[in-house]
Amino acid sequence: MKRHFIYNVLLNIGLILMVLSAIAAFNSEQYPILAISMAIIFILGYLKYRLLKQIRHITKGK
Repeated sequence: MKRHFIYNVLLNIGLILMVLSAIAAFNSEQYPILAISMAIIFILGYLKYRLLKQIRHITKGK
């Protein structure tokens, strides 16, 4: 469970940094960087969704 907690914290930090990066890229009109940031946000969001689904499955089994 400790591993899942650390993974969740790292995903949250990554999501926050990518959102800040996307905002900065939008404000400075650097649209390729904005597109890359948005893609990474979607990937990290999907990984967080899978983690939460896995945690639900683990806790239901107990």
